[in-house]
Amino acid sequence: MQSRTYLRIEGDLVSLVSEVVDREVTLPDLLEQLSSSQLAITPRLPAGCRLWLRSGTTGRQVFVVEQAPGRRTIEYHASTRVGAEPVSYRVALPYVVFVVSTHGEQIEGLATFFRTEPVDSLDAPLLCSTLPNTSDDGTVCLGSVRVGGAGVGERVDALLAAFWSSRFNSDIRRHPLPFTGGFRAWASRSRHDPLAALSLAYDPYWRTLRQVVAQMAGVAPTDLPAAPTAEEPSPQAEVWTPEPLEEPEGGEDDDDLAA
Repeated sequence: MQSRTYLRIEGDLVSLVSEVVDREVTLPDLLEQLSSSQLAITPRLPAGCRLWLRSGTTGRQVFVVEQAPGRRTIEYHASTRVGAEPVSYRVALPYVVFVVSTHGEQIEGLATFFRTEPVDSLDAPLLCSTLPNTSDDGTVCLGSVRVGGAGVGERVDALLAAFWSSRFNSDIRRHPLPFTGGFRAWASRSRHDPLAALSLAYDPYWRTLRQVVAQMAGVAPTDLPAAPTAEEPSPQAEVWTPEPLEEPEGGEDDDDLAA
């Protein structure tokens, strides 16, 4: 620690100033230290992001994106016969929850689930998705899809747009609908009520959102922040909850996502 006394002249005013210097470093050393520091900067989040997690131990990020209920057009290719054409169905969907994991700037995995009300916490229960190209555990078949963007948030937006605009097929046995008749019946139920899907009884998924996020981040569920009333060990990952935004209806991208 050093002390200094000097004169400071400002216009016609002269001041005698005493100051204490705690530490001195050269400017090049300071710039080198700043450039090597890992600064925690929130990335540009994808549209509809409800939860964002970054794990300091695995280097992974997980984005939980919620899309509001409404009707979407799905192009489904049910037949494997040569020359068979896909059929488009306009179907009503409940809240659709996407969980996307990334490592660095690269997307690693995508899972999707249903809910009949908005996500309100990391411990929210999930319902099984009945969308095509989605396995029973919610994992989405990404096929050979490649998406770009200026940052990871834009890449997640592009990935979800590619999902909705893909030509779905029957390569993966999807979770069954809560009624008979397949996509034709689904479209018929949806024709006059865009919120018809909110009143259906979907099968509950066997893991909570916390467990899904932890698995995709490569950490233990107890490493994530606890609910406000619970007492758990200090988390090894940070979760940030942005204000919900109403995203525009997607499905305009032409990327193919069929398995």
